Amino acid sequence: MLLLACSAVAWSCNEFDSSPKALVNVLLIDAPAQWDSVIVEIQGIELEFVPNGREGEIQKIFLPYEPGDKQVDVSQLVGGTALPVARSEMQLGQITGITLRLGPGNSLFLDEDRYPLELPGGKTDYFQALDIDLESGISYDLVLDFDLEKSIQVTSPNPLILDFNPTISAYSGIGRGDLTGTTSPTDLRPVIYAIRNVDSVSTHVNTSGNFLFRLDPGNYTIYIDPKDIEYSDTLFNVEIKTGKTTPLDRITLTKK
Repeated sequence: MLLLACSAVAWSCNEFDSSPKALVNVLLIDAPAQWDSVIVEIQGIELEFVPNGREGEIQKIFLPYEPGDKQVDVSQLVGGTALPVARSEMQLGQITGITLRLGPGNSLFLDEDRYPLELPGGKTDYFQALDIDLESGISYDLVLDFDLEKSIQVTSPNPLILDFNPTISAYSGIGRGDLTGTTSPTDLRPVIYAIRNVDSVSTHVNTSGNFLFRLDPGNYTIYIDPKDIEYSDTLFNVEIKTGKTTPLDRITLTKK
């Protein structure tokens, strides 16, 4: 899972409206898979929101993805790159959930061949629960992590038949810490796993060999799978601290 920095920073409310507000930015990132590219049609997001003083009243606020071309190559959202999906001023209250709404124009490219990706049962909405209290004058980044490796499964290798079941996670980056690193040789495309207890997240490197995680604080085992049988796996431990960036020394993958 490749994570973009998320923060809460001071933000000035609109001078023409004196009511207290918060600014919400929604970003899409990708936990990449083995494919050359994966195109996903993004329609927008829907927030579930409970205004202050109206406990039990859930409002649903749809924020469209504004560009005319809504087909996005999500496999390019690596190395700290994220897609701004929506942005909105909001009244104070609590965001209790977020839904990513997809369209039918989804496809995968491998060796210049295109393979359509059909949404299961025509399902377009993918929900994740959240628990974020909005405070006045604060800008919040909400991150949707589209895990392509879990979303696309091969049901037949020859001919290639794919099962597409979009898998996402959602979070605010507040209270997390960054882990950054670079692998070499840069012509390899390893998968990097951050493992904590029985849970793990993964990411790939970009063309420069760089990778980035945004993780909850704690101790992690980092496992690097070079995806090349000539090279050895790499394993080490690291501690993540709240609000801190932990840079790793360059990781040189060695041949067996």
